[in-house]
Formats: sequence, structure tokens, C-alpha cells
Amino acid sequence: MEFRLLGEVEAWAGDRQLDLGPRQQRLVLAVLALQVNRLVPVDRLVDLTWPESPPQSARHAIHVRVSQLRTILAMAGAHHDGVKIATRGPAYVLRADPMSVDAHRFRSLVAAARAETHDPELQASLLRRALDLWQGPPLADVATPRVEELCRGLKEARLTALEEWLGAELRLGRHEEVIDELADFVVQHPHRQRLLAHLMLALYRVGRVPEALAAYRLARSRLVDEFGLDPGPELQRLERAILRGDPSLDLPPERPTM
Repeated sequence: MEFRLLGEVEAWAGDRQLDLGPRQQRLVLAVLALQVNRLVPVDRLVDLTWPESPPQSARHAIHVRVSQLRTILAMAGAHHDGVKIATRGPAYVLRADPMSVDAHRFRSLVAAARAETHDPELQASLLRRALDLWQGPPLADVATPRVEELCRGLKEARLTALEEWLGAELRLGRHEEVIDELADFVVQHPHRQRLLAHLMLALYRVGRVPEALAAYRLARSRLVDEFGLDPGPELQRLERAILRGDPSLDLPPERPTM
């Protein structure tokens, strides 16, 4: 059994996608899967499902949704994988292997990449595998303002992992391969100064120094005009280093193999 939350909410039994029912029902499963093996109070599910004015029957509606989800999982043979939705007082818990949930698998791969300090190729590969799990915004088809708030940490984790992957690719000398992607990301996330630093360094290392400096000037203007921020000290140091052609910016030569 596999649960997918990094995009539209889906559940798969082998190669068969399950019909999870209406939006509110998919939302209940998504919240339980985000908190897999942890108790989620019914009141919390009500609050996320009806963020404005929950009906008087809200708690009963949640019980009905959970009952329907249990039926769907049972008919798919979820019990063979040890997957079930259990009741614990006024709360529910989805019992499952956390690695069956793509959001938890994503975090596990990122943690493994950060622990990999001796093999940059493996580190980059683990981060790429983590990022490839994303098929869109988390819980894309059930999103409400409260749900988006719930997913804020996941969105930030994805951007941080993206920055780390691009940094790993630059350390491996793959500047040409990531420049176009980096430029797109900088446009999409103009406040992410680490992405801008990666782009400037990549442009510098492939000999496109004027473009690296132009990217800095454009970003500085945007940061000031839209966010009231100045570039951080590291970004300012990088600009100065590019201006003077600091050798420390060059890719270190490969160590000879024994």
C-alpha cells in the first residue's frame, strides 16, 4: 500500500489506484497519512475540513468519512500490509509503515543525503530521488487555507532540498546542466538568496561573468522593491569575489585516484 501526498492525494494498492471518494474524505486520509502512526483528534479533522463554520453534524461526518475509508482500504487488502485506521478515544490514527507515505519517504531521503559526507555523487542522487517524488503542491486537490498552512513545512523542506541538490550538482561540476533550471527557480523564488548564489556561481564558472553580475543586480533591485530586503552578507561577498575573479570560486581540481 502506498500513499501519495506530494501532489494530488492518492492511495495505491500495487499498480491499482484506489478511488478515495469525495474531497473531504481524501482530506481526512491525507491528514492521517501526514501524521502516520500519530493520533489525530477528531476536532482537528473537523477544523481542517471546515475552517470557517463547521456544521453541527461535523463530528458525525468525520466518523462517516473514516468508516468509508476503512472500507476502501479493507477491500484493497490493506491489512496484508499492516495498514489500518484505528480509533483511540476521540482521535484516529493511521497505522502504516511511514515509508509507504511519499512525504515521509521524501524526508528520509533528504536526511540520508545530509548524512552522506564522503560521496557527493550519492548525495546528489539521494536528493534527486527525494525531489522526484513531488508531482505538484502537497495535497493539491484538497487544499484549503488551513491545509496550506499545515503543508508549509513540507513546502519549505522541498525548497531547501532543491537548494542542496543544486549545490551538490555544482560541486560535481555540472554547471551547464543546471543553469537553465536554476534561472527558472530564481524567477519563481526571488527571495531565496541561496538559489541566486548558486546561479551566480554557475554562470561565473562557465565564463558568463556579466550575466552573473546582472543576475545579482536584478535580484538586489527586486529584493529591495518587493521585500524591503538587502542581499545578505554571503551574497554580497560572492558578488565581490566575482568582480575580482577570486580563484576560490573555481571548481577544485579532481583528486587523482590511487
